[in-house]
Amino acid sequence: MKLLIDAGNTRAKIAWMTPGDPAGRSPAAPLDYAQLPELAACLPHRPQHILGSNVAGPDIRRRLDQACQTAWGLAIRWCDAHDGQDLLGNPYADVTRLGADRWLGLLGLLGTLSTDPGWRSGHPALLASFGTATTIDTITPGINTARPAFLGGLILPGPSLMAHSLAQGTAQLPLGEGRCVDFPQDTQDAIASGIAAAQAGALLRQWHLARDQAQGRAPQVFVCGGGWPTIGATVQAGLMRAQDGLQLPHRPPRVLDGPVLDGLACLAAAPRASAA
Repeated sequence: MKLLIDAGNTRAKIAWMTPGDPAGRSPAAPLDYAQLPELAACLPHRPQHILGSNVAGPDIRRRLDQACQTAWGLAIRWCDAHDGQDLLGNPYADVTRLGADRWLGLLGLLGTLSTDPGWRSGHPALLASFGTATTIDTITPGINTARPAFLGGLILPGPSLMAHSLAQGTAQLPLGEGRCVDFPQDTQDAIASGIAAAQAGALLRQWHLARDQAQGRAPQVFVCGGGWPTIGATVQAGLMRAQDGLQLPHRPPRVLDGPVLDGLACLAAAPRASAA
């Protein structure tokens, strides 16, 4: 059994892989960093191998390494943008500058897209992750190339970070907890609606650019992250208007529960991971 760890800025998500399980991995489960000293008691299984992704910094990585050594005497195989280069073309001149979570999420998305008819016919895909930071990345199937290609993507503050930055950086604006409406008529609604509009606008920009890049083939949108529930309705409404304007069928965003874990599962199933 293999343990997969996606170490984020506020907490980790974990999943399990059982050899021969066609599901690929178990559903994602949260792991609070405060639980690390009692890690073995917190988890239901004893792993044989551990793969991880870390964007939380060296201290969290050290604590996770120490916890896994203490619990099971196992080292974590930390994965990043050096892994899976044979699966997806990477335009970064220095792959160390590409966040592990973004890259592994795209590798995980490839597995989701493997049976998607639109992807097979040349439609690109967008992966938008609404966490502490929002990232919006685009991949294309590479019909005339040896492998799919990562085109690049955006990084911007996530919904919660936008709200907190307004509250901390201004004298008069509160921490916004309002509703998303078209024409806000109070401050709380204005903040919430402005944040949602900014997130939706960034995603729709990339959607239009990806469609142009693919010569009119509209991209499918995949989303994840804890910020999605707060801005999802605005994003979906904007995407539907864009599709209507181009007389395209409605394809709502598809919510993924853990594309980074899917990417780790992809690497864990590879021969190198099996031998680790």
